[in-house]
Amino acid sequence: MLDKLEKRSLRKQLFYHLDGLAMCGVVPVLHEWGLLERVFHASGDVDQLAAEYRANSGYLNVALRMLCSQGLLEAARAEDMINYRPAVGQTPKDWYLHNSSYAAGRKWMKCIVGSWNTPGKALAPGDLMSMEILMDAWRDMPDEGIMSRIKSHLEGALVAPFLVTLGTIHGTKPISSWEDHNAAVLKMHASKQEAWGRILVLLGWENTDKGAFFLKRSSAYGVTTSYVKTFIWSKELIFGNGSYLWRIQPGEPEIHVDRTLNVWGSGGAHKAYFTHLDEVIKSVFNSPLDKQPSGLCDMGCGNGALLLHLSEVIKSSTLRGQHLETHPLELVGADFNQEALIATADHFKQEGVDGHFIWGDIGDPDQLAMDIWRVHNIRLGDLMSVRSFLDHNRIFNRPIIDRPDKAISTGAFSFRGERLKLR
Repeated sequence: MLDKLEKRSLRKQLFYHLDGLAMCGVVPVLHEWGLLERVFHASGDVDQLAAEYRANSGYLNVALRMLCSQGLLEAARAEDMINYRPAVGQTPKDWYLHNSSYAAGRKWMKCIVGSWNTPGKALAPGDLMSMEILMDAWRDMPDEGIMSRIKSHLEGALVAPFLVTLGTIHGTKPISSWEDHNAAVLKMHASKQEAWGRILVLLGWENTDKGAFFLKRSSAYGVTTSYVKTFIWSKELIFGNGSYLWRIQPGEPEIHVDRTLNVWGSGGAHKAYFTHLDEVIKSVFNSPLDKQPSGLCDMGCGNGALLLHLSEVIKSSTLRGQHLETHPLELVGADFNQEALIATADHFKQEGVDGHFIWGDIGDPDQLAMDIWRVHNIRLGDLMSVRSFLDHNRIFNRPIIDRPDKAISTGAFSFRGERLKLR
């Protein structure tokens, strides 16, 4: 049984695993083009670096900002200029000396991307060779200082594809026992069963509390893993066509994300955040009935998990829940993606709950309001709007307001390769 401190340590490692997917995708590209050497041995303004290396300043800025978030670079900002330089201390130097190990993670990710959708398909010999190379890189990485974090990054790239495969096989519930795990494993191809078994032994996870900890949280890997294609395409995005992710015709499925995996992962991972909304919901729906909203609308409903959770809170813990026969609760799930609407409808049917599901764009609330009224005869203004996370999939609309005097964010934002200014 893990104690509180051990769980905290493993939770930190889980987030390093997720960081590792992005780091393995992007760092080898910067290394290959000589840009890492340039920045870590000197410094550079992002726009000047983009011109020097014929890069798209927007995605280059995102990549370098990612290294800032790891404590490896520092950014000095003045007006619209951003200068990147190595962070103070020995850590960035040690990391730079070992950064070539990320290439093994990138090669494995290129082989394994999308494999979670075909668990019954065999791993090709080349896939197994890439896995071996990554396992060797993990073994060779010292477990000390910043190298231990690199080791966790490599570990994340190694295990994430298998964890989401097992998690999606198991369904919407957590893998809560080794029996659950073993049942899911049997539904994978024999080559994947053998490969996963070797990984469990390598990491010391097999039939251990540590392994069970990560298996139970397999859905936490879903959202980040769903963007593996984008991480792999970082070479094209940074040094090629900044609109590379837009190589689709209107109405065709998006290519930058595995939406089905994303919906599965978000529905599971966000459950931990839902409880923070409970008290707000209880307060609203314990007020006098004539002052309450007619229901809830979740813009970006994913698989409907948030709406179902909140409807249960209302039903079991509020005044409204005692009067549902006379004051029924309208539940509206809106999403930009058809896959999400299908997943929400299926989830509602599975739980025996009625709801309304409609296409919507968070960037166009007026159209959403008109559509909900036209299709479902419900006024958006009569609903309480709730949401979990959606900003990662919102299309950029150029602002029409005046620029602020000072930037309110230190983030890096790009649209089709263009660096979006913070003020």
